[in-house]
Amino acid sequence: MTRRIKIIHVQLLPLMSGVQKVSLDELARLDDACYERIGVCKCEGEFTENLRRIGVRVHLVPELERAISPTRDTQAYRALRDFFRKERPDIVHTHSSKPGVLGRLAARSAGVPLIVHTVHGFAFPSEPRKVVRSIFKVLERLAGRVTDKMIVLNDTDATIALDLGVPSSRQAVLPNGVDTDIYAPAEREHRLSLRKAAFGIDSPDHVALGRAARLWHQKNPQCFVRAAIEVARKRANASFFMIGDGELRGELEATVQSSGHASRIRILGWRSDVPTLLKGLDIAVLPSRWEGMPLAILEAMSSAVPVIASDIPGNHHLVREGNDGRLFPLDDAEALVAALIDLIDNPVKRARLSAQARAKVVADYTLTARMEKLKAIYQTVLHKPPE
Repeated sequence: MTRRIKIIHVQLLPLMSGVQKVSLDELARLDDACYERIGVCKCEGEFTENLRRIGVRVHLVPELERAISPTRDTQAYRALRDFFRKERPDIVHTHSSKPGVLGRLAARSAGVPLIVHTVHGFAFPSEPRKVVRSIFKVLERLAGRVTDKMIVLNDTDATIALDLGVPSSRQAVLPNGVDTDIYAPAEREHRLSLRKAAFGIDSPDHVALGRAARLWHQKNPQCFVRAAIEVARKRANASFFMIGDGELRGELEATVQSSGHASRIRILGWRSDVPTLLKGLDIAVLPSRWEGMPLAILEAMSSAVPVIASDIPGNHHLVREGNDGRLFPLDDAEALVAALIDLIDNPVKRARLSAQARAKVVADYTLTARMEKLKAIYQTVLHKPPE
């Protein structure tokens, strides 16, 4: 019997946001007969529950923190290194910035044969503090030196990785993908019934707008709320729904409450029925400050929901202005308001964008095609000749 390949995926938080969904999808589609799968995370949560549900062993590293802390970061590095030495994996695959840096350096120290890292959007270019931005860049450069294969989701991040010293030969441009059977449009009658059940919307002419993302700085929910309040003042046939949670929830709830439009701008929190909720939306919005290739956009487009997104790398690699969605300048709430009203008032345009969005995802962004390419990366690099 052929020995199974032992692979460890390293994440930070146990939330089921886009980054964790990518990792979960990747692990779920690796044949258990061929791969021994392990997931590393800071603590218990929905992500670890889902890992165990698909038969993935979970290891917790409570020392992992999102904020920079020399003491805790050193402890996390040592905990990861010691775990890798004990498990002796064939592959360590890290995700995002903090666990990506610590995980890759620890994997190299532990002598892991293959180190893979997925860039879910480089964060340091958007950091306003010059000193902090420089520190992050140095750390990314250092971790890049020990990365055998860096997966980037778009050409912009590939260029940044090249500037960090990661040559094209050690990069793979591999866009995210979604399950187009799960994220699929609903028939009209089904859609109307689930809109009533999920959102309390009775009228087929009432427009449901939403965002499915964590309520934190990167995703810029403040811009969404500012625009939602203004549109709610101007259009009585529109309601807004925020699917997700996070540290900004209290601030956002206070802003919405003081606006007088709390009945039409609602925070739904984390939900396990996102595919169903998306089928009931007319428009999806993602005003992020930085992205790699957001699943939130792909999931909405696959569900035939037109997306209005900030015009940043990652977003504009997916959304083509006026063809399958709309783009607006970063943090420009007035421009977002104009784009929202344009689609609210034009159901024919929404239908055209919806059809083209769905067709794009089916043609170019399926999870099945992505996984075949990822497994080829694992196999090809794992069997590389010794240096």
